Amino acid sequence: MLRLNRSLIADINPSSHVSESFRSLRTYIRQLGLLKGPGGQVLLFTSAESGEGKTTILSNLAVSFVQDGKKVAVVDCNLRKPGLHSVFDVEGSQGLAAYLSGYEEAKDVLVYGSLANLAVIPAGVSTVSPPDLLGSEKMAGLLTELKASFDLILLDSPQAVDYSDARILAPLSDGVVIVARHGRTKREALRKLKGLMEQTGVRILGIAMNQTK
Repeated sequence: MLRLNRSLIADINPSSHVSESFRSLRTYIRQLGLLKGPGGQVLLFTSAESGEGKTTILSNLAVSFVQDGKKVAVVDCNLRKPGLHSVFDVEGSQGLAAYLSGYEEAKDVLVYGSLANLAVIPAGVSTVSPPDLLGSEKMAGLLTELKASFDLILLDSPQAVDYSDARILAPLSDGVVIVARHGRTKREALRKLKGLMEQTGVRILGIAMNQTK
């Protein structure tokens, strides 16, 4: 059962200016032409450095899309330092790593809860190199399976400058959202991240600036 915590302001206080910011981000993504075609769309969230707020942005955006009537799955692809299980207060030991390692079926790692039309796949615990798991045929197969059941699949990944994980996931995605933190993220780091993403051929949707006044 999903029990939403205090970081999900879009659910706890939908009338706040912060929640309105997530609705604006939702509208921007829709205006890019996403969610119009058949099958679900996969959006990758990454950043240049750690601590930028990727997981919080992704989670609240997921809630906002659910409030808009969409079926959403969020997948914690950050096998190095997972966080989605804490946001949604779910068991974090079983999840994506177990599925990719062949121990579980997709239906067994999807967690549903009180918020209708929202499912979570926590990262789980991995003993295998994350790039090897994320670059496997099973990862591509999982996304194909999810796209048949959900309108939107949001992938949370580690920072792309330090690790290759996001670059591996990018070709499997329909677009990438770069998360930056106001007053913290360096311009040079963002330029480097932009170049890395462009090398994968993924569509860069834009930058979500976190912690602005």
